[in-house]
Order: sequence, then structure tokens, then C-alpha cells
Amino acid sequence: MVSSHKLDFVTVDVFTDKPYEGNPLAIIRIPHGVSVTQEQKQKIAREFNLSESTFLHENAPDANGDKWIVDIFMTSQELPFAGHPTVGTACYVLSRTAEERGIKDGVIDAGFHLKAGAVRLRYDVVKKTAKAAIPHDVHVHQKRWTRDELFKLQPGVAAAHERGEVKAHEDFPIVSIVKGMTFVLVELESVEALAKVSLAGQSVEIQGLDQGWDKTFIGTYFFVRTGTSESGVTQLRTRMIEGPLEDPATGSAASDLVAYLSLKEGRAGETLKFELVQGVEMGRRSEIFIEVVMARDGGVETVYLEGGAVQVMEGRLTV
Repeated sequence: MVSSHKLDFVTVDVFTDKPYEGNPLAIIRIPHGVSVTQEQKQKIAREFNLSESTFLHENAPDANGDKWIVDIFMTSQELPFAGHPTVGTACYVLSRTAEERGIKDGVIDAGFHLKAGAVRLRYDVVKKTAKAAIPHDVHVHQKRWTRDELFKLQPGVAAAHERGEVKAHEDFPIVSIVKGMTFVLVELESVEALAKVSLAGQSVEIQGLDQGWDKTFIGTYFFVRTGTSESGVTQLRTRMIEGPLEDPATGSAASDLVAYLSLKEGRAGETLKFELVQGVEMGRRSEIFIEVVMARDGGVETVYLEGGAVQVMEGRLTV
């Protein structure tokens, strides 16, 4: 690397208020006036080796406003949007803002500029949770993923199905929450069936996705309906598998799933609420809250993703 800068970083666990649960995230602060290349960001993300890292471009000291540019990187590529990096980074930067301004209660309204577009944020100072109106362009692909394709990647599920322990639909929807972020949504009938899911030997590769939507990350999101709360919140248990990796909490997949369910089961003008619990099987319980506001034409108008985060580590790195 040609340049040499010291950058502060923290790690936080997202969608939890307990350290070492939820989904880990590295947040690297880039001071105003400091330039870090895309190649450098990718190398830093690979060094942290977490599912995602974010790069928070800090505003000028005299800047008036609560908007930040945030870049999101996996270890292998940049992402236009991802849920747990958005919520985790928002909790971090807005909790600092509240502390600096001496704000003890109420909410702080702010915004991020992501590659997928502008994101409105609201931080609850007392609850210590961030709520993001996430970018979305929900697209249900014509192609569906078959049961045979599921069984090929999940032999444990296939064997359980043969024994009559797991039921499986003939095929499953493939849904994009935005261009570049796509998930196969696999519904199972019980938490016991969900436990049969394992890491896959390879990533999902799907040919024939709809034109213009085919250059994309693809994950498999398994879900079970576990009930409805007294206040009408739909409760789900989920797991996200991407090849040999499992993610403790996946805001983009959760948003993808509930947007699809809302399109299928919601009514025009209705607001639907969901609570998703993910990561239990890997010992990193995560709690994800989502509201979907349906438009009058029956489409998805707004998706609000909410969760908390707790700081775990801090340090400095050199680029």
C-alpha cells in the first residue's frame, strides 16, 4: 500500500444487547480528508475476516447535519446494502452523537448514503436501538429453486425427509430485496426441521435468473413460523447459509423474507410487524425487528429494520 494512515476501528455485536451474541461487525472510521482506496478497504475487510465490515466516512468538523457515507464490504466483495452493518454502524455513530450532545432520551434522526441509496435512520436513545428505512426494490424471480437442488446442498435435510422427519415443498421462491442481494426462501415446518440444516459444501449457483437481476449475491434463508404475539407480531426462527458459512443475523435476508411474505399475505395499506430470531444454532442468538408498510397498490412502500448493538473491541489499524 502506498499511503500510510492510522485508522481507528471498533467491533460491535449487532441485533443483541449482550457481548459475544448477535452478529459481529467491524467499523473502520475514515476521518474527513483521508483517502482510502477500494482495494485497501477490501484488504482490510479480508483481514478482519467477518461476514461484513463497514467504512464510516466521517464528516468535516464544521459540517452541519447528521448524514454519513458508509461503504459495506464482505471479505470478497463490496455490497450495495446489508442489514446488520447498517444497523450496527447506526447504533455506534448515533450513540456517540447522543453522548457528545448530552442527549439522555428521545430520538435522533439521521441518514446514511450507501451504494444502494439513501437510508433514513432513527436512533432511540433510551432503548439504544437503531431503526433504518432500508432501500428496497423487491423482485420475485420467475425461476424457482427445486427440492432436488435443496437436497443436493443439504444432504442432512434430504435424509431426514426420506425418514419422514422433514417435509419439503416442491420448490421455493427466489427473491431480491435490491439488485445484487438475492435469497432463496426455504420454509420448513418446525424448529426441529430447522436444526437439520447444515453448512453447504458450496455456494448456491442459479442460472436463469431474471435479466438485469442475475449479477447478484445469493444466499439460502431457511425459516419456520413460530407463532404470533398478542400484539399481532409474526414470529419467525431463521438460519442463513451461504456455502460453508452461516450468518448469525442477516438483516437483508430478513427484510427480503418479510417483504415477500407481506406481498403474499398482507393487504394494501396495512403495516405488518415481524420478529425474527436467528443464530441460535450457532450460539449467537440475534433478535431482528421489522415493519413492512404496504402501499395502496399492494406493493411494498417502506421496510423498517430495527435492532441494537453492543461494542466489544476497539483499536487502530494501518493502511
